[in-house]
Amino acid sequence: MPRYLRITFLLLCGILGLSSCQTVFQGLYGIHGLRPVSSSEMQQLAGRYGIPANQVFVLDTSYRAFLSHLHRRDSAAAKNHYQPLQAAYYDRKGQLQSFYINCYAGGFPNLAWNAAGGLNQFPPKPQAPADTALPLSDYLRYLRQPSGQPLPAQPTADHTIVVQWSRFMGRQSRRLIQAAQRNAALARPGSTVQLLFVNNDNLATYLETRQAQFATKPN
Repeated sequence: MPRYLRITFLLLCGILGLSSCQTVFQGLYGIHGLRPVSSSEMQQLAGRYGIPANQVFVLDTSYRAFLSHLHRRDSAAAKNHYQPLQAAYYDRKGQLQSFYINCYAGGFPNLAWNAAGGLNQFPPKPQAPADTALPLSDYLRYLRQPSGQPLPAQPTADHTIVVQWSRFMGRQSRRLIQAAQRNAALARPGSTVQLLFVNNDNLATYLETRQAQFATKPN
């Protein structure tokens, strides 16, 4: 397993790992400890965060294989697709148009998703590099319904926004969800927008468990 993929999601590109006071940083950003989230709890969280029930999905643990493969080809792209908070904007052809991730947001004590005003238009101005590593058709293979079933149908909208969020990212998740919803409302009249809110708590917990198991193996 590549060394990079053993780094916990909580690093936030170094924001929360700058010193031994990591717990303090987590508290200031409203971040919780990692643990698995059941289907029922996930749906309750989604309700509190203002996500409609039919827009709630889960990122499958098989996403790890994609990250590992991508890291061997393009470590910078893998780093971006590894982040815990993401909003990926796809056009009708399934190509990534605009990419927002926590590493590029900045801000304290809240991530500033619209610091440069990019979200004042739709689709938004680019924030992180919009690579070709994960077209929508591939992304959808890693998404599941809360029950564990595959997506019922492929999105056919003019624009599809895939937002990764989690319980462990606390209010930072809520703020990204709200930012994406506000931005989607700016879409040109007559165009269609599909929002997919994808929880990654279980994937993050799985990766941390794998990291711990790797660390305890004898050399």
